[in-house]
Amino acid sequence: MIQQDLFAALAGVAGGRVFPNVAPNNVSKPYVVYARVSSAPENTLADGAPVENTRLQVDCFDTTYAAAVVLAETVKAAMKSSAITHVLLLEQDQFEPEAFLHRVILDFSIWH
Repeated sequence: MIQQDLFAALAGVAGGRVFPNVAPNNVSKPYVVYARVSSAPENTLADGAPVENTRLQVDCFDTTYAAAVVLAETVKAAMKSSAITHVLLLEQDQFEPEAFLHRVILDFSIWH
């Protein structure tokens, strides 16, 4: 499953605080949350190995904007050094006022 591969690729970032879908309450900062945005099989009429394109969103959270950007760069470096075939589709900065956290969103297209 591609989510397990992503988790393994990111296990060394944010002190190992990498979570699927949602972070636990009161987790230490920084942390990373990943979620599947979409997954589509590449259908063919030929008799070949199945290929799938999955979009995974990786959210990098920290208490300052600069730290969230550095965390995002660390995630991108971890992805680049992994065996996961991917393309970065989007980077977006946000602020979560209720949690008072900065977030950098990375949207990856992954072929597997």
